[in-house]
Amino acid sequence: MASWTRQYDGPVYETVELVISGIIPIWLIVIGTIGNLISVVVLLNRENRRASTNIYLIFLCLMDTISLYQWNLSNSFYSFTNGQQQIWGNSLIMCKLSQFFPFYTLHTSAMFLTFVELDRACLLRSKWYKRRIARVPVALMICTIILVSLFALNGFLFGLGFSYSTYNNSTRTYETAVVCYYTLNTALNNFFSIQYPWVCMKLKIISNYIVC
Repeated sequence: MASWTRQYDGPVYETVELVISGIIPIWLIVIGTIGNLISVVVLLNRENRRASTNIYLIFLCLMDTISLYQWNLSNSFYSFTNGQQQIWGNSLIMCKLSQFFPFYTLHTSAMFLTFVELDRACLLRSKWYKRRIARVPVALMICTIILVSLFALNGFLFGLGFSYSTYNNSTRTYETAVVCYYTLNTALNNFFSIQYPWVCMKLKIISNYIVC
């Protein structure tokens, strides 16, 4: 298991890194959260929520908001503390959540975006689809299936990560460390490193093909 410690690289580089890794992600969180919440409020309007496409858009906004905090907040916190502290690696539970949500939110967002495009295309080309499928209850059922299916697909990520204790001779105390994205289970490590990227790539190809 490789480890990396943040090094000081001079004032110019540190300033640039603070702007890119600390300030910009905070702005993305603020702007993205406000934009997504406004979109959800507008889409929940009585007239708008009757359209099946808008149901997919609502779920897309919610998952995108979660992904904003997952990716950007951790980077900002790490940069503002000069690499001394991090959000996701402080406990085993946070470690497991940090392993799961990046992939889960990415996959669900891609699938909801795919169904937005697919729903619009089918509405323009099929009267049967408009009468039978393009309805709010059906859209909610499809969204539920997407959330549950991708949770099952990515659920194994909770099996990664473990904690261990070492004895510090200087303080004469046991210190607990957390290791993320790794497990002592060789088969699970191999699946995460080999088969899982293949599955992710196939999902991306399918979603891109439908959208295009």
